[in-house]
Amino acid sequence: MSDNLDVVVLGAGISGLCLAHHVARAGRKVLVLESAAQPGGCFRSERQPADFWFEMGAHTLYNSYGSLLSIIDELGLRDRMLTRQKAPFRMLVDGKLRSIPWRLSLPELFASAWHAFSERKQGRTVADYYGRLVGRRNWKRVVAPLFATVFSQPADKFPAEMLFKKRTRRKDIPRSYTFAGGVQTLTDRIAAEPGITVRTNAQVHALAREDGGFVVEIAGGDRVVARRLALALPAPVAANLLASLAPEIATALSSIQTAKIESVGVVAEARHVHLPRLAGIVPVDDTFFSVVTRDVVPDERLRAFTFHFRAGLTLDHRIDRICAVTGLGRDQLDCVATHSTSLPSLSLGHAGIAKEIDRHLPASGIYITGNYFGGLAIEDCSLRSAKEAARLLAEAV
Repeated sequence: MSDNLDVVVLGAGISGLCLAHHVARAGRKVLVLESAAQPGGCFRSERQPADFWFEMGAHTLYNSYGSLLSIIDELGLRDRMLTRQKAPFRMLVDGKLRSIPWRLSLPELFASAWHAFSERKQGRTVADYYGRLVGRRNWKRVVAPLFATVFSQPADKFPAEMLFKKRTRRKDIPRSYTFAGGVQTLTDRIAAEPGITVRTNAQVHALAREDGGFVVEIAGGDRVVARRLALALPAPVAANLLASLAPEIATALSSIQTAKIESVGVVAEARHVHLPRLAGIVPVDDTFFSVVTRDVVPDERLRAFTFHFRAGLTLDHRIDRICAVTGLGRDQLDCVATHSTSLPSLSLGHAGIAKEIDRHLPASGIYITGNYFGGLAIEDCSLRSAKEAARLLAEAV
């Protein structure tokens, strides 16, 4: 049993760790419970072979992420930043790599461009809004696959107003960057902060109230007691845990759909790879949503490719498709890594769901963060975590 804890946070992804960071820096003692074998969530940097790394999840940070940059500055990580070098994206069409402009109908694009001056995002789906801006044929042939690549799922029904928000850019930071060792360097550093303890392989199966605080039951019979409880979990997981503790919140959370993504990353010697240098590949009607490469942080010896697949394929089928796209043989793959995650599948009316959750949170004494409030971007997660941390600290006075 753990006691004398100020806060227990369920989930050690970027959302949970950002919240833990703010609370710990205010002098609170925080325990973060993570069901996986390591913290980080979608910040998963595979560090093999020796002296080489590549991304299995999130791969790019931007100088418009002001909230996240504040944490980076507080952690003193500026000296670990690496600027991502420019490289093109290519579309995979009928087994061939094509440039994105090659797929566009320029006459349709020019004929539709005037809608940019009159169209509004509010109350519109991504397909409806952007389809009007670029033309329906261009949407289907180019823009819809690009959106699916960004979100690792079809994004046609996403609320347009939740995506691609205007944010102030910091001129002293590279426009897009990562860290030496990958983006997981950030979550590793937060997890090691004073005041934060991260416990992995800790599957939570029940929550209860006790003596003005909360009891967290962990698989295996262990239990944790803390004065404050925060959740940074996928919506369905959070809904299941809160079903009896906070039923109104659980009901709202259960209405949020999710999509499962199964990723496979491979590494090969550069001399065996005949693909041109790329930032990534955008497929059209394929078994995977995207390919992200390590080429933006070049290595003379090795190249790496991470394929984000639709759920349901066997590993053998996924590796076969990787070999077909890259032209590599199985015997030329020096490393094969796998990672599974889930992301929210947003739809019109989602903002109302988030408001319903927030309406019930103050009376519950519970704090919730994640990528299903302001949006899926990493900065949206950081902003939500900062907001919930501020509310927790104010109420704990």
